[in-house]
Amino acid sequence: MCMVVGDSVLRSVRAEHADMMMEHIPGIETEQLHRATEKRDLGSTETVIIHVGTNDMRTMINLDFVTGEIYTLVATGKREIPNSRLVLSGVLRPRDASWRRVGALNDRFDWVANA
Repeated sequence: MCMVVGDSVLRSVRAEHADMMMEHIPGIETEQLHRATEKRDLGSTETVIIHVGTNDMRTMINLDFVTGEIYTLVATGKREIPNSRLVLSGVLRPRDASWRRVGALNDRFDWVANA
């Protein structure tokens, strides 16, 4: 089973396979997604794809704080579902954010993925 979870950018993505679940939560930020996933039983999910960060770009000034939230979210996922593969999807550029800021956050996502 594969689960894709994240913000509203996923709203038009359709699960075309019976073993794929989609969940999008409009406006969700990383910290909120962390709390929401902690309360869920992900069971025997083989792969979890996490797409989050776009809404953090709009509200958070400090990218280091967002990086910490992403790190915590991934660490919790690894602890709660240790046999699952976690995939961290990078941030897409919202209209009100600079390419430099999006690139800086995606570089931090890369660091988290490799850590």
